Amino acid sequence: MQMRERLKPYIRGLMEAAHEKGTPPMRPLFYDFPQDPAAWDIEDQYMFGPDLLVAPVLAEGERARKVYLPSGSEWTHVYTGTAYAGGQAIMIDAPLTQIPLFVRDGAVLPVLGGTEE
Repeated sequence: MQMRERLKPYIRGLMEAAHEKGTPPMRPLFYDFPQDPAAWDIEDQYMFGPDLLVAPVLAEGERARKVYLPSGSEWTHVYTGTAYAGGQAIMIDAPLTQIPLFVRDGAVLPVLGGTEE
C-alpha cells in the first residue's frame, strides 16, 4: 500500500504520457536502451516508465534472480538503496515480500526499504 501511494505521482505522469504521446507505461528494456545490445535479449524484465526497472520472479520457490542492468545508467535497488553501475548482470535477493526493483540515475522515486518519512 505504501509503495502504491508513493508511486502515484510517477504513475500519473506515465498515464499522461501514454494518453498524449502513446508512450507505453510498461515496455521492454530495448525501448529505453536501444544502444545496449544486451537489452534486446532480455525477455523477463521490463521498464515501468523510463526510471523503474522491474525484474519479477518467474519460477516457483526462487528467492534470488539474475538481473541485467542496462548500460549508460546507474541503478539503485529500491529496497536497499545500493547503487550499481549499468552494463552488468547481478544476482539479487528476491524474498517473497520484495520484487526486484531498481531506479535509474537517482530518479525521484522513493527508496522503499528502511525508515518511513
